[in-house]
Amino acid sequence: MKNRILFFPLFLLLTFHLNCGEDSKNDSLVLALLGRNCVTVPKTVRKHDGVSTISTYQCSTSGLVYTCKASGVSYVRTYISANDAKLGLFDPPESPVPVSQRGLKSYKLITPANTVGQHYTYTYDSSQRLLSRKNEMSSSTESFNDYDTNGFPENSGAYGYNYASGGTRPIGIADGGYKLEYDSNGWVIIEDNGGDRFYENTGILEICD
Repeated sequence: MKNRILFFPLFLLLTFHLNCGEDSKNDSLVLALLGRNCVTVPKTVRKHDGVSTISTYQCSTSGLVYTCKASGVSYVRTYISANDAKLGLFDPPESPVPVSQRGLKSYKLITPANTVGQHYTYTYDSSQRLLSRKNEMSSSTESFNDYDTNGFPENSGAYGYNYASGGTRPIGIADGGYKLEYDSNGWVIIEDNGGDRFYENTGILEICD
C-alpha cells in the first residue's frame, strides 16, 4: 500500500511533464520538484545584420553540455555546474570574448570534417572568478585579474561592464572596440565590432546538474 501511495504522486508529476510540451515554466517546475538544478539557454539563435540572416544556430543540451550547430560547424560548451553558469552570460556560439561566461569548463569548435578547430579550457578561484583561459591547441594561456564588485575581470581596464540597477550580471561588455549587449536572460542580443550584428533567441533549453 505504501508503494502505491508513493507511486501515484510520481505518476501525476510525470504525466504533467509530458503534457507540458514547450511550456518552459512548467518544465522548470517539474525539474525543481525532481530536485534538478538548471539554467536556461536559447534553443535557436539567429544572427543577422538587420536585413539578412547571417547564420542560424540550432542548439541542444545534454546535462551540462550545450551544443549549437550551423553550416556543419558545432560549438560545444561544457559547464562546471548550473549554479556557476547562472553567474555569467551566454554569448554567441562563435564569440571570442571569454570574460562574460562563468562556470564554463571548456569550449570546442568542431569542424564539418569532425576535427577540433578550437579548444579552450577555463579555471576559476573559490569565488568562481575567472583565472585563466588555456588554448589547448597551442598550450598558450591567458590570465585574468583585477575584478569588479560582481567578480568579472577588468584586467587594468581592458574590459568594461554595464549593469542594470541592482544587477549582478552585465547587460553590456566592452573589450576595446568590441561590444556585446545582453537581455534580462543573460542572452546576447547585439554584437558591435565596427558594424552591428543582432541575435534573435527563440525557444528554451536547460543546462542541468
